[in-house]
This record gives sequence, structure tokens and C-alpha cells, in this order.
Amino acid sequence: MTLDEIRVRIDAIDTQMKPLFVNRMECAAQVAAAKAKTGGDVFVLERELAIIEKRASDIDADIYDEYVAFLRHMMSVSRRYQYGILTDMQERVLKDALEESGFDGGKPHDQVEISFTCKKEASDLNLFMNMIRLNKVEIDGMNLTSKDAVQTIDMTLDGNIHDGNMKRLLCQIGKEADGFKIRDLK
Repeated sequence: MTLDEIRVRIDAIDTQMKPLFVNRMECAAQVAAAKAKTGGDVFVLERELAIIEKRASDIDADIYDEYVAFLRHMMSVSRRYQYGILTDMQERVLKDALEESGFDGGKPHDQVEISFTCKKEASDLNLFMNMIRLNKVEIDGMNLTSKDAVQTIDMTLDGNIHDGNMKRLLCQIGKEADGFKIRDLK
């Protein structure tokens, strides 16, 4: 098979994946609507791990890690979409983080300093970085330190906490990361 023939085949596969993706996002919207009524969490680690284990159990070892990465990314995108629908959740997470930090959120700012932690051995820093990119928020600065198998990430993000994408991002990090804090509004 030539390179051009392989590319045609890839294009055909991608075309088939598009309606499946749209269907998955429609289901994600329905899940978000149900969670809005019940107050359920969008991110349930145990459920996601069980889904990944079940779906990846028959994948060839040569592509196992790539398939797991694909599933994790797809689930992260789905959660991002759900957090965007769950505006009441966004407001609660933001309000709680501001209260904990002692900020009222009313002061003018164009940067948000945050911190959160991840266990080093199972770090999801790559997914958090991807969330930032998906939400079209730029990182102005970042520092990562490790101590006792825990990574602490300090970031300065460009934007305002009242912007839609920033709210969605802070909600997702606030719900999915340990020790999430808003450290400053600058």
C-alpha cells in the first residue's frame, strides 16, 4: 500500500469517527443534564479507570498505551463539555475557591495564579495542560516541584475568572485536582 493509499484510508476512518464523536458529545450533554438535577460529580475516577480497563483489555500490547491515552483524552474532552454546560457548578467551584483564598473576584485582573497537586506516580499533568489548551487559556508562567511523591503545580494563567473558558477551566481543575487554590488575581 502506498503512502497516498494509506492517507485515503485514514481520511475514511476519520470521516467515520466524526458522527460517533458528535453522538458521544450528545450523550455527554444528556449526562450533564442528569448531573445538574442530581448534583452528581462529572469526574468519578473509579468509574473512568474501570471503563478504561474494560475497553482496553483486549488491545494489543504494541498499541495499548496509545489506546489508553486516546480514551483518557476523549473522556477529558467529554468532561470539559459537561463542565461548560454545568454553569451552576462552575459558579460554586469558583465561589468556594475565591472564599478560601480571601478574594472576592471583583478586583480588575487579567491573570489568575492557581496551584494544585498531583500524585507523582499517577500524574495527570498532561491532561491538565490539555484542558488549558482546550479552553484557549494561555499559561504565562508555571513551576512544578515534587516532594514525598506529590507534585505541586503553580501556574499563572492569562485571563479573567469571569471569562467563560476560564470559569470552565477552573471548575474542571477544581473538581479534578487535589489541593486546588486560587493564589492571586493580578
